[in-house]
Amino acid sequence: MLIWNSSKLTTAGKALLAKAQAGKATIKITKAQTGSGSYASGEAVDTRTALKAPQQTFPISDMQISNDSTLVLKIAISNKTEDTELKNGYEIKEFGIFAQDPDKGEILYSIATASTSDYMPAYNNVIPSVINMSYYLEVANAANVTINSAGAIALQADLEALEARVSVIEQNKVEILAARRKVSSSSATWERYGDAVGMVCKAAVGNGTVQNDMMSHFPFNEMRPCNLAEDRTVNAYLGDADFQWDGSNGDVMLEVPMTYTGRWFETDENGVEWEYRAVSSGKIGRLHLDHLFTDGADRRISEKVYLPIFVGSLNSEGTKLESKAGAFPARNKTRDGFRKLCNAKGDNWYLDDVWAMHFLDTCFIVMFASTNAQAILGSGRTEFPEDGTKGLALQERTGNYITINKDYAARFFVDQGISIGTGLWNQSLAADRRITKIVDSTEVENASCIYFDGEPAAITTTSVIWSSLQPTGATIEMASPNGRVDGKTNGTSAIRFLWIEDWYGNAWQFRDGDNIQRFQHYYCNDRSAYADKVYNGSYFKVGYVAGQKEGYVKTFGYDKEWPEIEICTEIGAGTTSYFCDYYWMNEGGEVVLSGGSVDNGAVAGPFLRYCSDGAGNSNWNISGRPLCYTYLNLTFSN
Repeated sequence: MLIWNSSKLTTAGKALLAKAQAGKATIKITKAQTGSGSYASGEAVDTRTALKAPQQTFPISDMQISNDSTLVLKIAISNKTEDTELKNGYEIKEFGIFAQDPDKGEILYSIATASTSDYMPAYNNVIPSVINMSYYLEVANAANVTINSAGAIALQADLEALEARVSVIEQNKVEILAARRKVSSSSATWERYGDAVGMVCKAAVGNGTVQNDMMSHFPFNEMRPCNLAEDRTVNAYLGDADFQWDGSNGDVMLEVPMTYTGRWFETDENGVEWEYRAVSSGKIGRLHLDHLFTDGADRRISEKVYLPIFVGSLNSEGTKLESKAGAFPARNKTRDGFRKLCNAKGDNWYLDDVWAMHFLDTCFIVMFASTNAQAILGSGRTEFPEDGTKGLALQERTGNYITINKDYAARFFVDQGISIGTGLWNQSLAADRRITKIVDSTEVENASCIYFDGEPAAITTTSVIWSSLQPTGATIEMASPNGRVDGKTNGTSAIRFLWIEDWYGNAWQFRDGDNIQRFQHYYCNDRSAYADKVYNGSYFKVGYVAGQKEGYVKTFGYDKEWPEIEICTEIGAGTTSYFCDYYWMNEGGEVVLSGGSVDNGAVAGPFLRYCSDGAGNSNWNISGRPLCYTYLNLTFSN
């Protein structure tokens, strides 16, 4: 690790600073430079006009006024830039900041030498090595010493005091957590890559804890469940005394830091083609700021995005969609209906979208080096009883229980969500009720009575009990952010990934920002422009056509301009091969659904795409989630 001695203003730097403080010049920082030159203990460096052994030159990534007396320069040191690749490694021993003097031209403004050097290796043609540095200049009045402002006349005592306070005080190596797979391989197991090599990442069953090394690394170590007010104020974080799962202190959301991701393909020296997925805190190599954190409306960046932890439920007035525990998911609404319920919460609230879907997919692959989510997290709530014959009532009554076949009743459990109607998936008699107890019938042989809460229902022998969408909050007692609830069969246990409950399973989830027309997908990165059946303007055509056959996903297409987009182009996989999840489509499909529902079984998972519904479709098993952004006063470029 690099450890720097106190940096120094050079003689030329002091002169330029004096001119600036006297109002005779402005300071224009031009570049940073690293070198391998060695310095003896106590050797004077302020008289230098250049580094002893310059190796690499870098632009200044960012320049900010931290406070009234501090200027911060951000520099990314890497063995690969847009223009060059480092051919020979070297020891970083010196560091210089250059500026433009109106009288002398470009000068060495400040220099720092290393008390402990660090090695910058040659570029390995795959993933760059990067060190991010922050160079702090503390001054009497930053507004009067920086690029844009002049100030009072500088005294020699001021310059000496300034020189003593200039230092390189912050640096960190940017980690790249990555995984890769051979494109030709059918295996769902990926190979850890980059800084992820050697990490152990497990998912929990029940309330125990497991080893997951990645949760202590960016971005996962900065993801936090929180209570978020509609005005985007964080009221509490998980662990605070006032944090509440039930929504009483704000929507239950996952705070996600601005993250760079990568998805690319590369052929190695042996002719083997690999697919890579990666996450990082910086723009390195083929990584880019994930489009979850950008908004094309005015090229804005969201420093933090708040992802919904629970499937959305209605507020008491039925006017807004909320993320909270202890509620039944909202249903029987179109995508536009869910979109309006989210927008009603206020500025920067939207329906959960395809960008969040793709981001979480990448996070999962990187964390678990696998695309078989059901094998790692569990099957999810995907195997609940749904049978219009076995679920028929055996007795007529008006009350709070239904009598059915004992063997079939054994598949139900206390606190499960059910509905009762005149047929399967009909809710006319009792909608979204919880089972309170199950007992053997004393009146009907080989039968059980399933009791439920709420108002009594008029049960006849044509009435059918079935598993509706399940109430939220099943995972809140889990200690681990990743895994499944214990105590029930695998297919009826809720799963969570990064605290997000029912990431797949329980309810199909509308995804906004993707409109389909005859197998061609049109994406939108302007959330204010989300709308149905729009295929121009803010919506752009993805660079390939989706697959036109139904089956398990073998291949996702690749658009080099929008690499994170995952649309199935080829089927031919299975429940344990390639991406392990299913793909549905038809020519009339207009919207995309993800995840799978309570009765989808093995086809469900994070890579499941349902592309058969029209924009006007709604159903009892389709829901949505609210998503929130906090925009910075910054813009981005591709």
